[in-house]
Amino acid sequence: MTAVQQAATLPAWTTPQILKTGLAGIWISSLLLMLAAIMGARSHRHAIQVVGKDAAPSIVAAQHIRAALADMDANAAIELLSGKDARAAQAAFEHRRTEAISAIVAAAENITYGDKEREPIRILALGVGTYTAGIQTSRDRREAGDRGFLAAWRDAAGFMDATLLPAAADLDKANLDALEQTYLGQKTASARAAVLLILPALALGGLLLSLQIFLLRRMHRVLNPLLFLATLAAFVFVVYSGQRFAAANQDLKVAKEDAFDSIHTLWQARSLAYSAAGDQNRGLLDTGQRAVYDQGFATKTATIANDFLAKSAEDTVAQFTEYRAAKSAASLAKFDEALGRTLEVNQKAFDAAVARGFQELNGFEITAPVMAFTISLLSWLGLRPRIHEYFG
Repeated sequence: MTAVQQAATLPAWTTPQILKTGLAGIWISSLLLMLAAIMGARSHRHAIQVVGKDAAPSIVAAQHIRAALADMDANAAIELLSGKDARAAQAAFEHRRTEAISAIVAAAENITYGDKEREPIRILALGVGTYTAGIQTSRDRREAGDRGFLAAWRDAAGFMDATLLPAAADLDKANLDALEQTYLGQKTASARAAVLLILPALALGGLLLSLQIFLLRRMHRVLNPLLFLATLAAFVFVVYSGQRFAAANQDLKVAKEDAFDSIHTLWQARSLAYSAAGDQNRGLLDTGQRAVYDQGFATKTATIANDFLAKSAEDTVAQFTEYRAAKSAASLAKFDEALGRTLEVNQKAFDAAVARGFQELNGFEITAPVMAFTISLLSWLGLRPRIHEYFG
C-alpha cells in the first residue's frame, strides 16, 4: 500500500478532537504569552534598575568625591599661604573632607559590580586619611616656621594627583561602563521582548480565529461570544503590554540621554573647575612650579568650555566665562551655584523618568497570569457546550 493510500485510510479528526486540541493550544499559547509579558517586563525593569538605581548614583557619588577632593586640595593651598583667607580655607577643607567621606560611604553602600568598585572605594576610604595627615604635617611645620612644610605639602598633593583622583575616576568608569553596556544592550533586549510577545500572541489569535471559523462552518454558529471575549482580552493585553514596554523604553531614554548624560557632564565640569582652582592656588603657594600649574589651569578650563558646557544653560556658561577671565574665588562660587541649579533640574528630570519607568512596569507579575487565566477560562466556557453536544 502506498503512502498516499495509507494516509487516505487514516481516520479524520472528529469535531470534539479538533475543539479539544484547539482549546489545549489556546491554554499553551496563553501560558507562553503570560511568560513573555513577565519576562519582557523584567528585562525592561532590570535596565531601569541598573541605570537609575545601581550605576547612576554611584557615578554621581564618584564625581562628588572627585569634586570634594579637588576642592580640599584647592583650600589646602590657600590655608598654607597663611593669608587672611586661611581660617575660612581650613573650614572649607574640613567641610569638603566630610563631603568626600559621606560620598565614599554612599558608594560603598551601593556596590554592584564587585572589585571594580570595591578596590577604588577601599583606596579612597584609606587615602582620604592619608592625604589629610599629610596636609596636617605641612600645617604643623608651617606653624613651627619649618620651610619643610612645602615638601610635606608637595607629597600630599602628589598623593592626591597620583592616587586619590585616579581612584575616583576608576569608580566612575566601573559604573559608567556598566550603565552604557546595559543601555545599549536594552535595545536588543527590547526587540527580543517584542518578538517573544508577538509570537505567542499570533499563535493565540490564530487559534481563536480558526476556532471561530471552524464553528461557523462545521456547526453553523455565527459567533461564539465567549471566544470573541477571549480574543478581545488577548488583543487588549498584547496592546497594553506593548504600550507599557514602549513607554518604559522612552522613560529609560529620557533618563539616560536627556538627563543623566547632562548630569555626568556637569559633575565632570564641577570637579575639573575645582581642580583648575587648585592649580591656580598651587601656583601661588609653590611659585617655583607656577608655570606648570598655570598650564594646568589653562588646559582644564579649556576642556570645561569645549567639552562639558557646550549644551549647558546660558547662565552656567556665562558664569564660567566670567570665572575663567577673573580667576577669583567669588566668580568660581557664582559658577558653581549656576551649575548646581542646572544639575538640580536634570536630577529631577532623571528621578522622574526612572520613577515613571518603574511605574509603567508595575503589576505584570499579577496582570499577566490573570489575563492568561481569563483567556483560558473564557475559551473553555465558550467551547465546553459545543464539546458536550457530542457526548450528551
